[in-house]
Amino acid sequence: MSVLPSSQQQIVFLLLGLAATVALIGVSILISLSEISFAAARDVRLRSRAEAGDPRAVAFLKLRRNSGQVITVLQICLNAVGVLGGIISESMLSDPIAAGFRSMGTSPALASKLGSACSFMLITGLFVLFADLLPKRIAMNAPDRIALKVGWFPAIALKVLYPAVLVFSKISDWLLKLLKIPAAATVEPVTPEDLRAILAAGTASGVLLEEEHQMIQNVLGLQDRAVTSAMTPRDEIVFLDVQESPESQRDKVRVRPYSRYPLCDGGLDKVIGSIRAEDVLVAVVDEPQPKSTGLTTIASQIFRMRRDVLSLPDTLNLWETLAQFEAHSAGFALIVNEYGLVVGLITYKDIMGALMDGLVSPFEEQAIVRRDDKSWLIDGAAPIGDVIRELDIPMFDDAQNFDTVGGFVMNRLRRMARKADSVQSSGFRFEVVDVEGFRINQLLVTRLN
Repeated sequence: MSVLPSSQQQIVFLLLGLAATVALIGVSILISLSEISFAAARDVRLRSRAEAGDPRAVAFLKLRRNSGQVITVLQICLNAVGVLGGIISESMLSDPIAAGFRSMGTSPALASKLGSACSFMLITGLFVLFADLLPKRIAMNAPDRIALKVGWFPAIALKVLYPAVLVFSKISDWLLKLLKIPAAATVEPVTPEDLRAILAAGTASGVLLEEEHQMIQNVLGLQDRAVTSAMTPRDEIVFLDVQESPESQRDKVRVRPYSRYPLCDGGLDKVIGSIRAEDVLVAVVDEPQPKSTGLTTIASQIFRMRRDVLSLPDTLNLWETLAQFEAHSAGFALIVNEYGLVVGLITYKDIMGALMDGLVSPFEEQAIVRRDDKSWLIDGAAPIGDVIRELDIPMFDDAQNFDTVGGFVMNRLRRMARKADSVQSSGFRFEVVDVEGFRINQLLVTRLN
């Protein structure tokens, strides 16, 4: 039997060691891709793929339900590959490399040490670069796509190594129980702040347009805005009274044309229903009654055409108000306080206006107008949440006590505001510019140095 010369044996060992190293790196690449994609893949996208009939997504979601066993098998494979890499480095690469150093005249003892060191650095460098850094960065960039492509690997490894996985899982569960550590991770609920941060990241990356981000923010803001922040206040409500003259009702409809009006009998606190504008026009404009019929005939005709009106408490937020509109098939409601007094009126259009806040036509008057980097002109009825977002200031501790920026100023003053009154808070000065009656019409807000 022929024996290969020593130099040829070293070359064969070197080639075999490199081939084994390449194979181990290939396995380690699959492990790294599986590990990162298994953790980072998004269930929402994978579920949509599964519902579309993708068998790979179905298999991956099924595998993810056994996350503990999958992590165990990947760790077993990862450690096994690391141990084999060390064996190959010592037994198949260090001797050929040491022989190369000896051929260059290096002493045998030094050549042996250099061979071991070089083989160690070679194996470590190849594994760190090709089996760790590159595949993990690739998997982080596209976890969903990678998860579908390499999902077969942990599934096969789990079947092959199931006995070992079962043993290690039982031992780890016992140790966790002994240390009083929960075996399963507690799923933390997604807070509104988390969702807003995700939306901001999506906008920064270009996935969401600015307008889409603003719309979603407005939808989330419906739960934070009280119904009183978007309603028409009591003193601006246009209502019809059956005790009024036909001329007065006609003038109201012509001068202030709305689709519906509250119908009262002696004042706004005696609401008997609502009436459509077209019904009023039929009664007092299109078909005027003879003088002999008088007020009673006109009033009785309007009374017969009245419809029920939805009344809601002033403690609701806009989201709850919208739900009430949907439940009652209504788009118009009176807002009533705890004493049974009408404090405002809200329509479906008002809620849509809150949804479109920040997306409205530039020709429409804005509630918050930025003058320069340090000052804003703000309508006193502007919702306090919009002001907080625009000025980028933290939420006030007592924000539940007011809905508008005008209410905030009066809350700080502890009295009704007068022109030139001002308050300071969160590094801003809120100065009253215009007052009408008891209501703050406009504020000048200035950032303090």
